[in-house]
Amino acid sequence: MITPQTPDPLIRGIDRILIQTQDVERVFARFRHEFGLPIAWPLADCGLLVSGGLYAGNMTIEVGRFNGLGLPGTWFYGLGFAPWEPTGKMVQGLASRKVLHAPPMTLCYDSPLVMRSTLTFLRNLLDGQPNTAFWLGLPRGGNSRVGRALSNFRTWMVGTEAGSKTFSMLLGSSLVFMCDNHSAPHQEQIAALRATWQTARQNGPYGITGVAGIDIEVSTNLAGWRRLLDRPDLNADSIHSFGTGPLLRFHPGEGNRLLGIEFACADLPSIAQQLREKRALVSIGERRVTFSPDQLDGLTIGLSQSPTATMEKA
Repeated sequence: MITPQTPDPLIRGIDRILIQTQDVERVFARFRHEFGLPIAWPLADCGLLVSGGLYAGNMTIEVGRFNGLGLPGTWFYGLGFAPWEPTGKMVQGLASRKVLHAPPMTLCYDSPLVMRSTLTFLRNLLDGQPNTAFWLGLPRGGNSRVGRALSNFRTWMVGTEAGSKTFSMLLGSSLVFMCDNHSAPHQEQIAALRATWQTARQNGPYGITGVAGIDIEVSTNLAGWRRLLDRPDLNADSIHSFGTGPLLRFHPGEGNRLLGIEFACADLPSIAQQLREKRALVSIGERRVTFSPDQLDGLTIGLSQSPTATMEKA
């Protein structure tokens, strides 16, 4: 009897979470100073998106504004995964799992830091994702000749002013994507930040050691997540680990959306006491401190005790 083989996993871990806001400069500066996060890349314009990145120890927090997307407010807009394989092989894996996806496209930042990221947008994971024929590409996707031609066309298009505006007009209120970063300067910058982060005794005013988890509300789209994560057992209360980096934590609800982010910190009791003394707008529990969304532009952000720090104290 032949035992069916488990496919190789598609996802290395969570690469970034994208915050959409019209006031990019202010929100970027606020995150940088409130949480003491170093800059992964300064604010830059690739045509489609104006954004800056902050390094959080094991992933990036990107704060951006899509050119032409005039939706008001500030919210967790996108979740980007780092693939194990280059884009060509990765989209074959998406096709074999019947994960619906658009042809990849590459965004290029030329200044002040040279960056090239190939993004492959996924469908049927969150509410409000792009749902027009222009975004969808071929029904079966994959790394076909036509798919590569569409990918090249989309990359060229978002590099033009008219094309980037067209893409922005078709955006919804959320995105889930695979993010293949293939720029040497960008990778070198992240490696340098990681080395500095690991040797620092404290990271910012809250002693952040990394991101503990990303929280997602799910209602109707579990089937898509099961295929993407190779988790047929996944349910609305599941926690998914990638082996490294933040957890992906699912919660039952009425919709399918990004709920929030939780930082791990070195000494939660001390931080909780400091926040009490400052009378900050926070909710303090036994294992978690949660900032009031009113304090952070409507975003849900928490702090928890870092397991590494706990083991070091023991």
